[in-house]
Amino acid sequence: MEQQNSVNKEQVSSIYGKNIVITGTLSQTRSQVAKEIAQNGGILSGAVTSKTDILVIGQRFGNTKVSAAFRLGTFMVTEEEFREMLQAMRDK
Repeated sequence: MEQQNSVNKEQVSSIYGKNIVITGTLSQTRSQVAKEIAQNGGILSGAVTSKTDILVIGQRFGNTKVSAAFRLGTFMVTEEEFREMLQAMRDK
């Protein structure tokens, strides 16, 4: 996914304490993803706000959350990129 801000995956190497929003259809249920986020210290939120750190974009997403994230300069990743971030955290 093309980034519209200057933050990169290396700068967001940990999701601990990060506010995370999900949009679209993911490969797992939202409750499974929420559990995984919580286990890694992240905080799942329902809407993109100025406090959102990461927007995870799945398949068939709507434009509302993505538009808000672009407007606010929120770091956005695909589900695959998010999984890579989690794996990199585990590998440290």
